[in-house]
Amino acid sequence: MTHTSTRLWAWLAVLPAMLLFLCFKVYPAVGTFIFSLTDFRGNINNFHWVGVENYHKVITLNKKELWNSIRISLTFSFGVTLVQNVLAIALAVLVNMKLRLRNFYRAVIFMPNVLGVVIIGFLWKLIFDPYSGPVSLFLSWFHMNSALLGSKDAALPLVMFIQLWASVGYAMVLYVSGLQDIPEHLYESASIDGATGWKKFRYVTLPMLQPMITVNLMLSIIGSLKVFDIIMILTNGGPGQATTTIGLYAFQSIFSANESQGFASALSILQFLFILFFAAIAQFILRRREAQLQ
Repeated sequence: MTHTSTRLWAWLAVLPAMLLFLCFKVYPAVGTFIFSLTDFRGNINNFHWVGVENYHKVITLNKKELWNSIRISLTFSFGVTLVQNVLAIALAVLVNMKLRLRNFYRAVIFMPNVLGVVIIGFLWKLIFDPYSGPVSLFLSWFHMNSALLGSKDAALPLVMFIQLWASVGYAMVLYVSGLQDIPEHLYESASIDGATGWKKFRYVTLPMLQPMITVNLMLSIIGSLKVFDIIMILTNGGPGQATTTIGLYAFQSIFSANESQGFASALSILQFLFILFFAAIAQFILRRREAQLQ
């Protein structure tokens, strides 16, 4: 087979993936940006170009809703990212030990990732149902508030907990793979030097895990900043706007009678820039930290 034919077959092999990427990623993104410059309301034959008017409206006229959704998004992202990675590292260290049923434990922790978001959302919604859910029935015995997802104080922490339950298994698996790549002789050398279990973890495990920590943190930050589906199922942004993230705010704006889909598209573009900004900062800090540890 000639070099030219080899390259041709290589391009043909990646062509389906490229077409799918263009159709389902690039085309919607470009379309969203174009619609953000219009007053489009669903009728392709009846819309007008308005330039940056939608962006101006989001930032000025709807600034209260925007800043509330940004605050909720940052709170949600910070809490989920921090707890998820600390918990995932702890679980990874535990299931990486020579335990009898360690593969079973890994499977149980990873299991929520096999379930779809819709299944997870409705499962937990049934568990916290204020009338027949097991948690609500238990709380009612002590005359406590049983409508936890309807409480402004409890709704966001509960949604964060459910997101953690659903995603910590994936992060744990990544950390397990990172732990298995650490050379055993580093721990043996640390033992010879008299290092305890904690010192081995601090001075051997954590530095060697830093590349995987960077990957996991980036995935957690981006994933939690763009989340809206699990929140939509559980609370739909309520009560009030206590759990309305910027992604959910953009989604709800599409179906709002008071706003155009151009407005929702502008929100989506701002959400993308918002995520890009924080992801870039995180990437810079984490890569710099990696370089310092090398």
